[in-house]
Amino acid sequence: MKIAQTIDGKQISANAEAPAKAICPICGGPLTLRSRSTMNNGSRTYFWRHRSNHNPNCGARNRPIN
Repeated sequence: MKIAQTIDGKQISANAEAPAKAICPICGGPLTLRSRSTMNNGSRTYFWRHRSNHNPNCGARNRPIN
């Protein structure tokens, strides 16, 4: 997820300057800021991820295709 919310309800995007924790705009659950290295040039990409086992039914979670 690239866009999350602060406690005040303001939208924030996932980047290097973003806070470590945020709130999911869909379910209101806690999110943590994560990053990974891209394969093409080794730069970092940032994204928000739900905490483990917190609201697994949220529509914003990625699910594998069956």
